[in-house]
Amino acid sequence: MALVFGALATAVGLWSIAAYFLEAVIARVGEPDQSLLFWYLPLLFIGIIGLILGVAAGTWGVWRRKRRLEQAPPADAPAVGDRLDR
Repeated sequence: MALVFGALATAVGLWSIAAYFLEAVIARVGEPDQSLLFWYLPLLFIGIIGLILGVAAGTWGVWRRKRRLEQAPPADAPAVGDRLDR
């Protein structure tokens, strides 16, 4: 779940940051009213927070997955409850 949340949060964060720059900065170049640079700031901040949370959750998910795979018993190991004297 952490990997899925991390990927989605990272994608939403990047989309939000890109939307801010495309709509508030690039689309408004040369216009006399530059107020959208200010009013779209929440979009930028949501994007930055989403990106940070997404990268952190993704990193944590990869770390957990690696640990779980390292601690898994080998495939040829007897299962719990198997009799060893057969």
